[in-house]
Amino acid sequence: MGRAGFVWKFGSGTRLIYFKISVFTFLTLFFKPCLLFAETVTYEEVVKLVLEHSPRVKIKFYEINIAHAVYKQSLSNFYPQISIGSRVEKFENLTKTTGFITAGGQVIGGQPDEWRTAVYLTAEYYISNWYKRWFDTSYYNLLKEASFYDCQAEMKRLLEDITDLYSQVVEAKTKLKYSDLILGKLKEIYELKKLSYDKGELSYEELLKTSAEIESALKEQTNMKRELNVYISNLSWLTGKKLSHEHNFVEMPAKGKISVIQLSDNIKNSPEYKAQIKQVEAFEKRLKATNVSFFPDIIFYARYDLYGSSFESLGNSLENIRKTAFTTGVFLTMPLFDGGRIKWEKMKALYELERQKERLRATEEEKGMEIENLYLNYKEVQNNVNRYKNLLQHYKKIVQIAKKAYDLGERSMIELLEAEKDLLAIERDMKITENTLATLEKKIEIETEEVLEYARKYFGYDGACKY
Repeated sequence: MGRAGFVWKFGSGTRLIYFKISVFTFLTLFFKPCLLFAETVTYEEVVKLVLEHSPRVKIKFYEINIAHAVYKQSLSNFYPQISIGSRVEKFENLTKTTGFITAGGQVIGGQPDEWRTAVYLTAEYYISNWYKRWFDTSYYNLLKEASFYDCQAEMKRLLEDITDLYSQVVEAKTKLKYSDLILGKLKEIYELKKLSYDKGELSYEELLKTSAEIESALKEQTNMKRELNVYISNLSWLTGKKLSHEHNFVEMPAKGKISVIQLSDNIKNSPEYKAQIKQVEAFEKRLKATNVSFFPDIIFYARYDLYGSSFESLGNSLENIRKTAFTTGVFLTMPLFDGGRIKWEKMKALYELERQKERLRATEEEKGMEIENLYLNYKEVQNNVNRYKNLLQHYKKIVQIAKKAYDLGERSMIELLEAEKDLLAIERDMKITENTLATLEKKIEIETEEVLEYARKYFGYDGACKY
C-alpha cells in the first residue's frame, strides 16, 4: 500500500492525530524555557554539602580529639605530682591526766584540749614511670594515629555512599525522562491502532496489547517516581538542603581512561589498612607495658610541714602556725604476689594483639576484594558502553531507513513510531550504563587516592580529620 493509500484510509482521523502531536510539541516548546530556570545541582556541590553537614565525619573528628586528650593525659606520668593539704581540728582529751604531757613537740601541763592547724606541701616523682609508663604513652599515641586514619576511612565511606546516592538520583531521572518519551510514542501508536481498529483493519487483541503496554509503562513510571522521591529525600537529609525532582541534577561525566590498578599498593595505602596497622603497633606496646609491670616502683618524695596550736581559739592556732619539718626520701616497692592480676593482664594484652593481627588480615582481604571488584566491574561496564554505542548506531540507521520507507509509502506511521520507541529504549540504557561507568570511576578514584587530598582538590573541603 502506498503512502497516499495509507493517508486516505485514515482520513480525518490521521489529521486529528497530527494536530494533537503538534499541540503537544507546541506546549513542550512553550513550557521548556520554564525548566531552564530550575536550579542546577552538581555532584561536586552535593559532596561538599554532605561533608560539611554530615555528623558521621564530625563524630570521628571528636574521637580523634578524645584520643589526643587521652595521649596528653598519659604524659602527666612523667611530671612531678605536687599537692598541698591542710587540716583544722578541735582536740579534746577525754582522759583526765595530772602529769606532764607533750603536745606539738612541747611539754605542757593541764588538759591538752586545743585547736590544731596543720599545713603540708607534698611532692612526688615516679622515677619508675620512665620504664613502666613509657609503653603506655606510646600505646595511646598510636591509638590517636589510628583514630586519625579511622576518620579518613569514614570520610571515604561517606564519599562512596553519596556517590552511589547521587548516581541513583541521576539514573532515576534518566529513566523517568525516557519513560515519558516512550510513553508518548506508545500513546501515538495506540491512537493510530485505535483508528485502524475502528476501520476494522486491526484486531482487538492488538489494540489491547498496546493498551496493556501503556498501563505497564505507567506502572513502571509510578515506581520510578517513588524511587526518585526516596533518593532525593535521602539526599536532602544528607546535604541539609531541600532538594526536589524539579532540580536539574547534572550527570557525572565518564572519562573511560582508568589504567591498571596496583592492588597491593592501594591496599596498604588505604586508611582502613593504616588504621589497623596502628592498632597492631598499639597492642604491641600494650603487651610490653604489661611485661614491665613486675618491675619495682621507685618514687622520690619530699614533704614540708607547718603546724600551729592554741588552747584558746581557732584564730590563735592559725596565727601560731610555724615550720615543723622537711622530709625527703626514696620509696621503693615491688609486687610479690597479686593473685595473678598482672599475669592475666599480660594474657589479655597478648590475645588482643593476636586478635588485632587477624583484623588486619581481614581488612587486607576485604580491601583487596573491594578494589579488584570495582576494577573488574569498571572494565565490564566500559565494554558495555562501547557495545551500546555500536548498538545505538545500528538503531539510528534502522530509524532512518524506516523514515525513508515511510516517506516512500512503504512503511506505516505505526512501524516508524515502533522503531523510534526502540531507539529511545537503547538511548536510555546507554545513558544508564554511562552513568554507572562514571560512578565506578568516582569510586575507584576515592578508593585509590589519598582521601584528604582528594576531598581538598575536588570539593574544596579541608575541615575534618584534624586535631
